[in-house]
Amino acid sequence: MFYRENSQLSTAPIICLKNKILGFFGAALELLFPQKCLSCQAEGFSFCPRCRGKIPLETSPLGNDTIAVWQYNHPSLQKAIWRLKYRGKRELARDLAESLNDRLLEELAEDNLFSNPGGNDAECYLIIPIPIHKNRLKQRGYNQSELLAKELTLQNPAILSLKSNSLIKTKETRSQVSVENREKRLKNVLGTFTVQNPENIRGKRVIVVDDITTTGATFAEARKALRRAGAKSVLCVALAH
Repeated sequence: MFYRENSQLSTAPIICLKNKILGFFGAALELLFPQKCLSCQAEGFSFCPRCRGKIPLETSPLGNDTIAVWQYNHPSLQKAIWRLKYRGKRELARDLAESLNDRLLEELAEDNLFSNPGGNDAECYLIIPIPIHKNRLKQRGYNQSELLAKELTLQNPAILSLKSNSLIKTKETRSQVSVENREKRLKNVLGTFTVQNPENIRGKRVIVVDDITTTGATFAEARKALRRAGAKSVLCVALAH
């Protein structure tokens, strides 16, 4: 959701207080009811590394600089993504992003997209979540892809710079999951993305983040908009395919 500048100033103290209150109660609830893995109930995790390690990796080539960590047709993974996306279980983003980060760094190393990782000469990549329309954002309260992108940035502050509002979804569309085939999915997202402040994208290497990719139509449209804005390269990464 986007606000005018004067609206942002007037609501900022309220938002800050709300976040502090939510943070306090969140910490209190964590003490009373520790996080448990959604699959094995191990404490301290929302989705523990052992259970994540049981999910089949996605090994088939997705093409067009697109990668995914896992195959989607695994019950615990489907449960995790569903809870993150539709049930407000935002804490799942941290554990899911941990596995996504491992896969991302492998890809960057294999493709030699940067040199001297972690050093002063390491190139900084812009990381951009696939946006959702403002109406859906208002209903849900958050964008799960942005949560994943934020976690990736926290894990790689030396090489990743989050640009959440660079890519905008201008049209409200049906969920890609509900669209029957590739051709219709391509039409469903055609022309839905635009780049805000393209001067911030021009000449940059960009990493686009989403939770699921199926036909690749959403990524293709996002890549098209970013390349049109002058991005040097666009790598698309997802949790599952």
